[in-house]
Amino acid sequence: MTVTPAVEEEEEKKPTEGFPPDETRLGIISAVIAVIITILLPVLPAVIKAVGVIFALLWGADSVRKTSKYGLGTGVPSIGVLAMGYGIVGAILGTAFASKTGYAAGALGGVLIMGGVGYLSGVMSNSEKFIGMKIPGLERGMMELGLAGSLAMLLQFSIVAGSLNFDVVMDKAISTGIIALLFILSCMAMFHPYNACLGPDERRPRTLMVSVEISGLLCAILGIILVVTAGSMWGVADGVSLVIFGALVWLVFYVKFVKAAMREAYSVVGTGLIKTIE
Repeated sequence: MTVTPAVEEEEEKKPTEGFPPDETRLGIISAVIAVIITILLPVLPAVIKAVGVIFALLWGADSVRKTSKYGLGTGVPSIGVLAMGYGIVGAILGTAFASKTGYAAGALGGVLIMGGVGYLSGVMSNSEKFIGMKIPGLERGMMELGLAGSLAMLLQFSIVAGSLNFDVVMDKAISTGIIALLFILSCMAMFHPYNACLGPDERRPRTLMVSVEISGLLCAILGIILVVTAGSMWGVADGVSLVIFGALVWLVFYVKFVKAAMREAYSVVGTGLIKTIE
């Protein structure tokens, strides 16, 4: 799979937006925020952890867009699922490292390993000796997906389990089946934005609004889980605050996305009710 000169020229001529920052700066900002929150996990409320989740998923969504815009097509959902596959493995490794070392920062070992695995898979995908996709920047994109997916899942584990202890995470987040819900919603936050906005009028700021919107919905659901499983009034309050925070993020960015889509569309028409064939 090759990139045409027209695509390269179009990318070079795109003006730099004020917000969101460009791909590199957004990646650095998101990584720093998610890593700091991961290191400080034991003393942070769920709402702060949720901010890290949103930034990690936003970084992942931007990496999916960057990698997929060269013509992956039906591979857009697949690469998002792959990212969270990396994320689950990296997060489980991270909790094991955190338990062994006794420090939350030990969890970053799992994140780094999956970043390396992502980079290696990108190299193999682009290499003529293996798949030969020839997608520019695929190595970096896959590495970022491994890092972002692992950080996002680690933070979600900490919200649900209240800890990065391996046994606690296994008991509260994995054995209960909650991990399936976290997996699919995280996948949606990464691949659905570009998949939904895909087309000649796709615009990065509008696409990333969808990622934040879905991330807000995920946070609200995490809050509900926290309320249901809480063993203390503090846990209930933590969950309720997370539900409110997630609902507000979802509502604000849903409205922003609809307004942006209406404003930028060539025309908006009402189709009425869907007609059925008699």
